[in-house]
Amino acid sequence: MPRRAEPTAAIAGSVFLRAIRGEDQGKGWDLDAGQVYVLGRSRRCNVRLTDQTVSGAHARVECQQGVWLITDLRSSHGTRVNEQKILAAKPLFDRDRIQLGKSLLEFRQYEQLAQADLAEIAREVELLE
Repeated sequence: MPRRAEPTAAIAGSVFLRAIRGEDQGKGWDLDAGQVYVLGRSRRCNVRLTDQTVSGAHARVECQQGVWLITDLRSSHGTRVNEQKILAAKPLFDRDRIQLGKSLLEFRQYEQLAQADLAEIAREVELLE
């Protein structure tokens, strides 16, 4: 079973997902390039969502050769990135929006962030705490 991604409210890694809409709004998960992440409702998922419109194992996020990719796992409602339904593995870029069911996640990649963006994220994290 993959290592569970721990929800975080702090800036601790270089890549993370943040729930910006849905039942899990405000939760965040640090991502490690050496791990494969399964997003969904199942207890076996290491990015676990509570939204009932999300499939048990909805999508997979992983880093291959330095590129973060998302793949739909034949979910009931599909996976969208920036409002476009994905049909195959799709590269993720900073600030991409991932829709799973009624939930909306934002993909953030720190090395692409300007100093002003880091300050904005720090303010948002403080508001969530």
